[in-house]
Amino acid sequence: MKPAYGWIAILFLLACAAHAQANIDCSTAKTANPANATYTIEGDTVTLVNGAHSQPAAPGSHTVHETRLIKGMQTCGEFDGKPVVVVLLSDDPGGSGTFIYMAAVGQDGHSYPSVLLGDRVKPKSIVVEKDLIVVTYLDRAANEPMASSPTMTIVRRFGLQGEHLVDQP
Repeated sequence: MKPAYGWIAILFLLACAAHAQANIDCSTAKTANPANATYTIEGDTVTLVNGAHSQPAAPGSHTVHETRLIKGMQTCGEFDGKPVVVVLLSDDPGGSGTFIYMAAVGQDGHSYPSVLLGDRVKPKSIVVEKDLIVVTYLDRAANEPMASSPTMTIVRRFGLQGEHLVDQP
C-alpha cells in the first residue's frame, strides 16, 4: 500500500508543476500592461488608457460607449510559447447590454481578436493551462430572461488557430 501513496504524491507534484509553468507571475513577467493595451472587439480597434475607453455611441450622441478592464479578472501565462496577459473586458455600447469579452495581450500591447463570452454574464476565473486559456463564468439558460441572475456555470477553453482564439472541445 505505501508504494501506491508515493506514486500518487509524485503524480500530484508533477501535475502542480505543469500547472505552475502555464501561469506566470504578472508582476515579474515581461508582459504588456493590459490597462494601456489595444484590443480588437467585433472588428473595431479599442485602445484603453488606464483601463478604460469612452466614446460617443454614435456621432453627435450623448450616449457613451464604454469599454473597461474587469478588475481582478486577469492572469499571465505562456500561450503558444509566448508570454501573454489574459483579461476580461466589459463593453457597454450604450444600450441595455453589457457584453463580456476575453482577450489575450502579447508583449507588444496588441491583443488577439477578443472573444465574446456573453451579455451580462458573471465572470468567475481565468487560467492558462498548456496552451489553453480556460474561462469560467455564470450565464443563464437559453429559456431564462436576461433580467434573471446568471446561475449556470460555463467553462470554455480557447486555443490558438492562426491569429484567432477559438473554442476547443
